[in-house]
Amino acid sequence: MNRKLRGLNVLGLAGAFLLCSCSTNLGPETLPSTTPSTEPVETVPVETEPAVDIVETEAPEPLSTAVITESIVAKTGRLKIDGTNIVSSEDETVVLKGISSFGIEDCEGFFTQDTVKTLAEDWGCDVLRIAITGDENSYGYLDDPDTYFDMVCKICDMCIEQGIYVIADWDILYSGEYDANKEAAVDFFKRLSTIYSESVNVIYEVNNYPLLDEEPDEDADDEEEEENEWEDKIKPFVSDVVEAIRENSPDSIVIAGVPGRGLELDAVSDSKLDYDNICYGCRFFSGTHRQEQRDMVQEAVDNEVCVFVTEWSYCTDDCKGGIFTQESDRWAEFLDENNISWCNAAIGSKNGNDTNALLMNSDKYTPEQIHSGHWPDGLISKSGLYARDQFLKDAPAANDADQTEETTEETSDDE
Repeated sequence: MNRKLRGLNVLGLAGAFLLCSCSTNLGPETLPSTTPSTEPVETVPVETEPAVDIVETEAPEPLSTAVITESIVAKTGRLKIDGTNIVSSEDETVVLKGISSFGIEDCEGFFTQDTVKTLAEDWGCDVLRIAITGDENSYGYLDDPDTYFDMVCKICDMCIEQGIYVIADWDILYSGEYDANKEAAVDFFKRLSTIYSESVNVIYEVNNYPLLDEEPDEDADDEEEEENEWEDKIKPFVSDVVEAIRENSPDSIVIAGVPGRGLELDAVSDSKLDYDNICYGCRFFSGTHRQEQRDMVQEAVDNEVCVFVTEWSYCTDDCKGGIFTQESDRWAEFLDENNISWCNAAIGSKNGNDTNALLMNSDKYTPEQIHSGHWPDGLISKSGLYARDQFLKDAPAANDADQTEETTEETSDDE
C-alpha cells in the first residue's frame, strides 16, 4: 500500500515539554557562513608529475531508498481494540509490523530522524518499539530517570513527525520486592501519558518480559495455595500502571505482558484486565518456539485474547546459531492469518548476537554511515534482511527488480 507522508499535529504538547525537558528541536546543526575574498589569486606554475597507473576502486554499495510514501498513522488514525483485532478509526482491521530497539541504555545516538525515516520509508516499519530497562537489578532507567525519559520523548517525537506508531515499553523482571519498580513505572507512564495525551501515535507497553525472579520454596506446605503469577503479581502491577495512563490518555492502547517469559497467554483467557483497548504482549524465538507455542497463541485468540507479539527473534533463545527462515516463515503466515501485530527484535545497539538487524561492529562502515540511515545491504544482518522483506512484502514495490533478493537461507539446525 502506498502511504503519503504528511505531518501529524499533536495537541497540547508545548506546555508538557517544558515540564519534562523533552526536546523537539531535532533539526541539523548549522554551519558558519563564509565571505568569499575579492582579492585576485596569484597563480603559480606547478610542475606536473609523470603519469601513473590508475587503480580501480570498488564501487560504493547502493543505499536503500524510500518505498513507502504514505503515513500509516494518517491512514489508520487512532487505533483501538475490537475483539481480538486492532482496528483503525474507521473500524478496519490493522496489522502493525515494525521493529524494537535494544534497551535504550545501549542505543544512545543511534535513533535520529534519518534512522527513523529509513525504518519507516525504506524498510516499511509501521511502528517502532522503544525498550526501557526498568528492572531494579539491571542498569537502565532507574539509574538515570531524567536522561532516559528525555531520550524516550525525543524518539517519540521523531516517530510522530515521521507518521508511524511508537510503543513505549517498560522491561521488568519481577522479584519478591517489586514496589520500587512499580512506583517508577507508574511515575514514568504518568509523565509520558501527560505529554502525549492527545497523540494517536503512542502505544504503552507496561511490563514486557514478566518473570517471577525467585525459586519455588521446596519446604513450603503442600497444602498452601500455590502463588498465581498473573493474579498475584502481574495483574495488580499492570492495573496500577494502566490507571495512571488512563487518567491522561483514556483511549490509548495498552499492552500487558503475560507470564512464562511472555508465552503463557492462557493465564489471561479467563482473567482479562477490566479495561478497554487492552492487548496482551507475547514474545518468542523462531528457532526455539515452534508449533507448540503457535498452538498456545491460537488457543488464546480462540478465547478472545487480543495478542500483540512485541518481540520476535528469528534465532534460538540463546541468540546463537543463525536465523531459522523456514520456521520464521511458518510464524509469519500464522500471524498474518490471525491478524496479529508484531515487532522484530532488535536494532540500535552494537550487540553482536544473532538478533541484531545491523552489523554495527563491522569495520567496513563508519558511525556516520550507520547513523545517517539508508543502510546498504552489506550493513544489514540476515535477521535484518529477513525482517525488511517481511515489512515490505505487501508494499507495491516489493517485487520490483531493484528490491533486495528474498532471504531464503536456512541454518543447518532448522529441520
